[in-house]
Amino acid sequence: MSNMRYYNPLYTRKWTKIFVPMSTFFTQLGTQLGFQTNTTKDDSTASLPNEYSTKSSYVNGSSSSSSSLSTLFSTLTSPFRPRYKTFISYKKHPNGIIKQDNNHLIYHQLDIHRINDENNNEKNNNTNQNSITINIPTNYSNDLLINTDNKYSNFLSLKENILWIILASFLYFLWFIFIAGISIVHILIYLILLVSFIISEPTRRLALAVLIYLTYLLLYDALHLIPNYTVSSIHIEDIYLIEKKLFGIVKNGHMMTLNEYFQENHIPFLDVFTGICYLNWIPIPIAYSLYLYRYKSKRDYMDFAFTFLLTNIVGFVIYYIVPAAPPWYVELYGFEFNIKVPGNPAGFIHFDQITGLKVFSSMYSKNANVFAAIPSLHAAYPLITVLYGSLSKKLWLHITFVLFTLSIWFSAVYSRHHYVIDVLAGGMCAITAYILYRLLSRIPTINRLIVAYSKLI
Repeated sequence: MSNMRYYNPLYTRKWTKIFVPMSTFFTQLGTQLGFQTNTTKDDSTASLPNEYSTKSSYVNGSSSSSSSLSTLFSTLTSPFRPRYKTFISYKKHPNGIIKQDNNHLIYHQLDIHRINDENNNEKNNNTNQNSITINIPTNYSNDLLINTDNKYSNFLSLKENILWIILASFLYFLWFIFIAGISIVHILIYLILLVSFIISEPTRRLALAVLIYLTYLLLYDALHLIPNYTVSSIHIEDIYLIEKKLFGIVKNGHMMTLNEYFQENHIPFLDVFTGICYLNWIPIPIAYSLYLYRYKSKRDYMDFAFTFLLTNIVGFVIYYIVPAAPPWYVELYGFEFNIKVPGNPAGFIHFDQITGLKVFSSMYSKNANVFAAIPSLHAAYPLITVLYGSLSKKLWLHITFVLFTLSIWFSAVYSRHHYVIDVLAGGMCAITAYILYRLLSRIPTINRLIVAYSKLI
């Protein structure tokens, strides 16, 4: 930015307060009415290069009022524009408004400020005078051209990435059709991502950002390709006995697990409350990560999303190391291994009965592998929001995440989908992934990849 100072003896303090706002008003009024801006050829209004600034001072009586007035009213000294409409694009600028018409002529409304120059005048042994500072912005032409060609940017970006789009689409449908199995959900996800990539630059960046969660979906759907019970032996009775020993309670002289206690003593209010909490085990963490993406920084979002992905990877590995049956399996089938057991809503059946909605009945009927109780990823996801809750800088939100996590943990045990052991294992899974990601992100190569990815989103 360069500054040009014009000292004018006619601008005393009293009259400056009147004429400067009036000049600005008439300048804007002339622009709105259609007067075209032409710079006068007077030396006082000659354009200067942006690389340096020129200070011109005039003492009393050495210049006429037309020199300064021509500067203030230069936008009005032009013929009237024709009546036909022209396309004008506007771009906000810190020092005024930049306009561009079809002929690519640039008009810039100068931001004029009046300052009191008494101190400077005293140093120069001059009388009290007022001066006007005209701020001239630099290097706005490139931004203006980018703004003008913005309507072509989406088309150009689509044209440049069309091969990548075709390749990604081919691999996506190849995976789900011939390997993992495709459903209407997968088709809807693909269409949403494709439209988001095409529609605009912000949605394109968002589509690239959510690819982290798409990777999680690909891994989750791939679990049924190699069932975990074909890799390791199923743990049913031993997990039940350990749970009863560590967290069992005594009722009427009989030792039972908390799951068995809640089976006999369920409350309608808790049936509805725990059902609502359980339905938000994924939506709230993902919504919070999108909040970080929108209102904080892309790096905060990536830290959260990659920790989420790494939590799932750690959890999936444990699924294959320790395949375990949930509490409701023991209630229905005892300790015998039955490979054909379908999913079951367990305690959430009361939620469906009270609300009249078959949410959990429909959800768990599609669960292909019931021997994945350890660790409880239902308990892991909300804990990630607690680990990254401080990024919001809002204490109330951080406290809410803590309460939400405890509610999910209680719901998992109350609904008889997980033992307390499963919940604690899920919490440790999230903490392990959090620490592991912190260590990995410090590796220079991985950190450079994260930084490069953050620039894309």
